[in-house]
Amino acid sequence: MLNNIINKLPDGRAENELAHYLRKLPEHESSALMEILLKHNSDVVRESSLRLIPRVIRDRSVLIKFLDMGLEKKNASGAKPWIKATVSGLGYKKLLQHIKKVAETNPDWILHAWYQLVPLVIKEAPEKIQYLQEIEKIIDAHLCNELKGSWLRTKEAVPI
Repeated sequence: MLNNIINKLPDGRAENELAHYLRKLPEHESSALMEILLKHNSDVVRESSLRLIPRVIRDRSVLIKFLDMGLEKKNASGAKPWIKATVSGLGYKKLLQHIKKVAETNPDWILHAWYQLVPLVIKEAPEKIQYLQEIEKIIDAHLCNELKGSWLRTKEAVPI
């Protein structure tokens, strides 16, 4: 049954069926299944799965895990769907607090998400801009020398 639904994606009715199926499962099972879907070979399945996260996942630690999966990809154009999928359950404050922690250990992850992150925060949570300023300082301090040029260009292209 599940394979039949997945094969119909990105059909809206199939997404609704999948969301309904996942909500019936215990949280740990639906989270594990979502993780498998987010790692699927098909872009269509991954994109549908990202749209389902806000409808299915409530556990903040799981949302953080999924956010990290997206940030770890270091894909500047692909960061936005991961951020949007998790921010509805986390809120911008928790999201940015987590990104601040990530910036200390993996500043390159945030470098790649910066193009998407800054405009989202400015548009949807302008009262949280101080977090972006703190994150920017952390990246300035922790980023390796090889990526500093790229970081400077990124900051100039997407100012806070």
